[in-house]
Amino acid sequence: MSIRQMRHTAQINKMGDSIKKMMNLQETMQKIRNGEELYTVMSLCTRMPFVYCNPKTYDDEVFIYFDKDGANMGARWILEEKNPIQLARIDKNSRLGFFTSLFPMGVNAVSVDQGLTYETGFQLDQLVRRQDTEQMPEGKLRIENPELHLTSLYFAQEFRKNMDAKTELPEGLRELNEEMLVHFCKGKYVIAIEEGKGFPLLQKNKEAYQPVFTDIPEFQKFNREKKYGMAVVEYEKIRKILGPETKGVVLNPFGVDIMLKI
Repeated sequence: MSIRQMRHTAQINKMGDSIKKMMNLQETMQKIRNGEELYTVMSLCTRMPFVYCNPKTYDDEVFIYFDKDGANMGARWILEEKNPIQLARIDKNSRLGFFTSLFPMGVNAVSVDQGLTYETGFQLDQLVRRQDTEQMPEGKLRIENPELHLTSLYFAQEFRKNMDAKTELPEGLRELNEEMLVHFCKGKYVIAIEEGKGFPLLQKNKEAYQPVFTDIPEFQKFNREKKYGMAVVEYEKIRKILGPETKGVVLNPFGVDIMLKI
């Protein structure tokens, strides 16, 4: 066989592998949309999907599995690294909402059946397409702080699994904390307002904190009873609206639940 023929054969094989990979990915996505069972790994430190920075691709990803036994087996390594987690079933009616909710978290990739024989993965926008902000109908808002939300998730996961054992932040957590504060100072946030009463406060360690939300879904978790209206404020204005008794803000109290003193 000549060198030209060898190169041609290699190109054909490579093309065949690409087509096969694409077909397998389409089958995986179809199963995600319509399969009877689908599970995700949840962090007990954040009450959110467990996020992981892939050391090879640097993708910020979450884990999903097609059956519970496989999830228990595939996610065992997360438990072995002392991360408190649990599995959550995603029913068919909730799947679009689940994957859409990953965008404001800063997640960009999904790992499927990680740790099992046929593990695979894909970019989040291959499964879910979002409308561009510029194309949204007039009057509709998309308030999101994905960099802050993602950093706070990583911080909370690492800090809370070690909080009983350490009194000082190790270097890695100090860097995450500084990064989180930098993102916080650049953001625009949702705050709750109660008619006739002003801004609601939460008691944390016997001190008052004002709840602040990175995005509208996080606000909706807080406002399940529809008691509150909402306003959108930039970071610079948060200082001005805090009452004298308020020590700071609590970020996403039904999610990462992180207190920031101001």
